[in-house]
Amino acid sequence: MNLYTTIIKAICPNDGILKTYGGPNVPGITFKDAEMYCEINGLGYCKVDGLLISEIPCKEGTFEPDWDNEIDYNKINLN
Repeated sequence: MNLYTTIIKAICPNDGILKTYGGPNVPGITFKDAEMYCEINGLGYCKVDGLLISEIPCKEGTFEPDWDNEIDYNKINLN
């Protein structure tokens, strides 16, 4: 099963400007499955926008990537 990223467009409560925010990651076999997941689970306000391939955390206390702790979703899906 793949994970898909979502976005949410909402008015910022601080400045009143319409902004785009990252939404939750949602599961699905295909892009359409991820969209259906959003509809069925009360996330209809989210727009599915891409396939999540990997996550690379930062080293603690920095903005430097920690490649040793990368989560590669392509390798996970092959198991």
